[in-house]
Amino acid sequence: MGLLHAVSNGPARDFIEKDSTLDKLLRKSIPLAPGDRSALLEQTPELAAAHREAASVGDTAAPDANDDVDLHYVCFVKGDDDGLWELDGRRKGPIRRGDLNKDEDVLSAKGLSMGALKFLEREGDDLRFGAVALAGSLD
Repeated sequence: MGLLHAVSNGPARDFIEKDSTLDKLLRKSIPLAPGDRSALLEQTPELAAAHREAASVGDTAAPDANDDVDLHYVCFVKGDDDGLWELDGRRKGPIRRGDLNKDEDVLSAKGLSMGALKFLEREGDDLRFGAVALAGSLD
């Protein structure tokens, strides 16, 4: 979910191919209320297939679907408004954490201090996490 939010809400959205499955999904979901968006995600077979494929690679065994796990996603994106936005699966909606300058991004010193590092500080001793950065090519 975090990756889906990062691609859909940050600058990476500019790289979504027109008429791709993700593009169609976003266009369908934008006008919907949050609950209806969730239902759309659950009812999109292409998304389920992509999730199964991604989940089948790697070395870590996934927990059983019935296991009680206290893990969730957190995603930080720089919005078109130059705001640093936190998208947290435990919250009801996005939280604006502050303003970034035009030349700053989520991984700049300021972005990290308002975002990922602040989040890790709030979490205390439990530092089980993975991180993914979406970045453009240098060419």
